[in-house]
Amino acid sequence: MKSAEKNIFIIFLASILGACGGYLPADRSHWSVNPAEMHSWQPPDETALSARRSNQLRLDDLTAEIEVLFVNHASLTNQELAMFDSMRQSDLAIQSMDSTYSQRIESESERKNRMEKDIERAKAGFLSEEARLKKLMAVKPRVFFSVSNYNLAMKKFRNGQFNKSLELFSNLTKQKPPLFLQDNIQFGMGSAYFRLKKYPKAKKHFQTILDNYAQGDKRFISYFMMGVIHNLQGEKSRAIFLLEEALEKNPPQKMQNMIHHLINIINDEPNHVAG
Repeated sequence: MKSAEKNIFIIFLASILGACGGYLPADRSHWSVNPAEMHSWQPPDETALSARRSNQLRLDDLTAEIEVLFVNHASLTNQELAMFDSMRQSDLAIQSMDSTYSQRIESESERKNRMEKDIERAKAGFLSEEARLKKLMAVKPRVFFSVSNYNLAMKKFRNGQFNKSLELFSNLTKQKPPLFLQDNIQFGMGSAYFRLKKYPKAKKHFQTILDNYAQGDKRFISYFMMGVIHNLQGEKSRAIFLLEEALEKNPPQKMQNMIHHLINIINDEPNHVAG
């Protein structure tokens, strides 16, 4: 039995090997060749080699030129970097200048606004002063006190030109005479009216002296003249009253004597009324 199985296995193996051997082609030693596809190489001659060497030299020169251009390009790039840095610095400077000038412009704008306001105020002030000046110019110019006219008024009085003296004295009162002459002018006017027998007007000026210039040297003589006028007008009691009032104020001795003498005259005279 074992022998039969062994024989079967050998037959099976042999059939397999036979089958495999039938499929492998034999090696080919000769192939068909297409002449058009064949390439033949021939070594270059001296002329070709010389041309190749010349071309190589030209290529080397071009390569070297390219390297020079590259180096120059690198140098230009450095210059550009330097220029860029310079431009950056310039930009910073320009920005700083812009800021500075912006501040200056703003400051100048504010100053301009202030100046415009100042000009408006000055203009308003000018117009106000101009209006005030026009008013002042419309006012009559101030007349200063004339000493020569004062002396002339006194001279006219001494010469008996009482109306002319009154005119001059009246003009002097409008010239703001000095204080020490004001009672003199009032007395001059009162005396001129007295000489013209215009007693009410004369009394007005003498009373002005008693009311406004009580400390002046024309006070007691004004009392005296008031006593004379009241007596001439038939007002004997009023005359005596004023003269006694003057004595109570302690006038100078000479003036006291004159007042006493006038009182005696009035008391000795009968009552009468001046014509």
